[in-house]
Amino acid sequence: MIVTRKTSSFFILGTLSTPLVIAMITMSSSVRSASGFDGLDKTSQTFLKSHCLRCHDESKQKGKFRLDTLGTDFTNPLVAEKWDEVVFRINAGEMPPEKEPQPSALEIGSIAETLTKRIREGTAARMAKRGKVQQYRLSREEYAHTVYDLLGVVFDVEAPGAFNEDPRWHGFERIGSLLSTSPSHIDRYLRAADKVIELASLDSEPQSKKDRKYPEEEGKRYFAQLGEGWDAINLKSPGHYRIKIRVSGLPAFTGRVPRLSLWHHQHKKSVMGMDISNKEDEPKTIVLEGLFSAGGYKILNNAQTKKHPNGGVIRFRTGTIDAGQKLASLTGGFRSDKTKIVDEQGRPVMPTLLIDWVEVEGPLTTEVNRAKKSGIFPMKEDDQEELTASLKQFAERAWRRTVSDQEMQRYIKFIAAEKEAGVDFRSAYKSALSGILVSRSFFNLEEGSPNENRSRLNDFELASRLSYFLWSSMPDEQLFTAARTDKLHVPETLKKELKRMISDPKIDRFLDSFPRQWLQLHRVGMFQPDPNLYPEYGPWLEKSMIMETTNYFAEMFRNNLPIREAVDSDWTMLNSRLALHYGLPEPKETKLMRVSLEPESGRGGLLTHASILSLTSDGTRHRPVHRGAWLSETILAQAPPPPPPNVEPLEPVKSNEPKKTIRSQLEAHATQSNCVSCHAKIDPLGLAFENFDAIGRWRDKEKVEGGTGENPPVDASGTFPTGQKFDGPQEFKRVLAEDEKRLANAFVQQLATYALRRVMTVDDRPHIEKIVENAKGGNYRLRSMIEHLITSELFLNR
Repeated sequence: MIVTRKTSSFFILGTLSTPLVIAMITMSSSVRSASGFDGLDKTSQTFLKSHCLRCHDESKQKGKFRLDTLGTDFTNPLVAEKWDEVVFRINAGEMPPEKEPQPSALEIGSIAETLTKRIREGTAARMAKRGKVQQYRLSREEYAHTVYDLLGVVFDVEAPGAFNEDPRWHGFERIGSLLSTSPSHIDRYLRAADKVIELASLDSEPQSKKDRKYPEEEGKRYFAQLGEGWDAINLKSPGHYRIKIRVSGLPAFTGRVPRLSLWHHQHKKSVMGMDISNKEDEPKTIVLEGLFSAGGYKILNNAQTKKHPNGGVIRFRTGTIDAGQKLASLTGGFRSDKTKIVDEQGRPVMPTLLIDWVEVEGPLTTEVNRAKKSGIFPMKEDDQEELTASLKQFAERAWRRTVSDQEMQRYIKFIAAEKEAGVDFRSAYKSALSGILVSRSFFNLEEGSPNENRSRLNDFELASRLSYFLWSSMPDEQLFTAARTDKLHVPETLKKELKRMISDPKIDRFLDSFPRQWLQLHRVGMFQPDPNLYPEYGPWLEKSMIMETTNYFAEMFRNNLPIREAVDSDWTMLNSRLALHYGLPEPKETKLMRVSLEPESGRGGLLTHASILSLTSDGTRHRPVHRGAWLSETILAQAPPPPPPNVEPLEPVKSNEPKKTIRSQLEAHATQSNCVSCHAKIDPLGLAFENFDAIGRWRDKEKVEGGTGENPPVDASGTFPTGQKFDGPQEFKRVLAEDEKRLANAFVQQLATYALRRVMTVDDRPHIEKIVENAKGGNYRLRSMIEHLITSELFLNR
């Protein structure tokens, strides 16, 4: 990579936790100042020595933050970041602490203004220290989207041995400084490139087939209770398929409907599905169409946990019956270690699928995908001019920039050498195409020029930044055309392209990828809820939780709603499984849909989604501190420092002691002097949601394992660091949503981190503030903020 390790570290450390950054600073002699704050004026030195060093010197470093060795070379990015944090703490009223002598407002204003001025004076020098070229490796998800948009190839990046999982920074999978390129990556890219060219079927289009399969024989039906299914599908090659299933879905006597899913055996996950609810004598044909990886698929009745609260294992039922036979006839005669199929009244004891047949058609080839391969092969293999032109056309699309004839010469020479060695032209040419796909210009996004230190993106770089932001993939021909005419950077052109790109189906990639990374939804289910405590938790509930959150964001985006509704609203996205989980009325349709909420529901906004409430729990109990830390880091873009070492965990309530809430244990726990200041800022953010248990259900009393007496009532009241009080989650959300500017500022930081593929630094703050200010007139609406971002200096600059 051309980016230096020093530059890469700057991008990583810009907003990492305070202790790690301070550790780096105190280890670096270039950052230290032997005589304290010599580089600052006398007034500032006096302020810092009087109000800061008592807690942040050699003998005492609260929050592992040491000031006496912090240098004053503001051209050093690390130094500037730390002084910026000092300014933030002072302006927020966090420094000095309340118990210490307080400076006057004039003194606070003076020190903040002085430090801010010095930070800004060093901006140009800090920017000049960056490398002339930055390269950001594509994530594996982006690689898959890119080869599909380039060649129409479905490449399974999650297949065993394909690509490693991408490292994450606070949930984001596309931070360039973490996506390094090792020899093992190159080896995988070589194998992937050969496979992609093979799957492209450049010689002949793969023949589409249509096959129908019955359970055992025609006239039979396959029934499946929870967690069971029919291994009916095996796709020999990846591609675009249309799958039809003739099916009935019988709800359990409780009202819960079955969920039909296509379960991929190799990936061990559901890839597509829908809720099914219809009478057994009125089967319907559903169609599932899309891009599928190769491998075996089971038509699965999505399961909850199979482990019973008593520690045993429930064995659910599956089998075949005659097409005309009623399920209600299957009473009695079952083995004792298996569940019943129907109760004495003939009602299914659990959601049950009845499958008549499945039909698979594919792989299908569309005209759009045919067009992607047009012109890749030259018509005349001995015509050097046409050969160069064909290779160049492919390389320009693959590398997403203009390509010179000279760059193609190595590939022309390679083809000639292969032919001379006896390899046929088409095989040699395919190898050359593979070579283009293992160039760093393909699997990296490149910004900058090796011969000049320019600050602006050129229009081809801008096209890639825009397309990988909104589509997680390469630019289309219209973006390339705008880049060739050097008009893409013009604000009106950018706005026009944004509007067009939003209306393209590929925008769904952003609507899934961004909220999943921003809100750290990969953590949902990381600590599986204890089946003894939460027996109703299962895969379909877990997936529904995530779908509620990603679809909620999509609804905000498509309707251009203000950012305050991310925190507080009177609606959410529900399906029947979530409605059952929340104790809310079942939606009118079986699919996920927008529903209005009553005030007494306790729901509304992302913060009361079960996905968010469960990802901050540990599988057995909720964790208020983790909930507060997540909210601070994700919604307010203010990452709290990690806890000090050797902090004792909360112990379970002893059997001979009265039951008590986690909140009361926490209040007794967080009394150490080095814990109080952080807990005072974090805990209220999490304690506001005490009415929700570890899997996001509402409660008025906290169920306490162990101890004596009744379960104690929940207390969800608290006080903001500003002193404003709240009583419960609804009031907390309302107060938080009122600070729209703060929410917008934090959201733009997260959005820019995703779009620019790097963490935001002190030098980005003025640009972010300007974007937020420009969005104020539109009430900080979601799409409007995105428009202000892509037309900003922050987005147009390297």
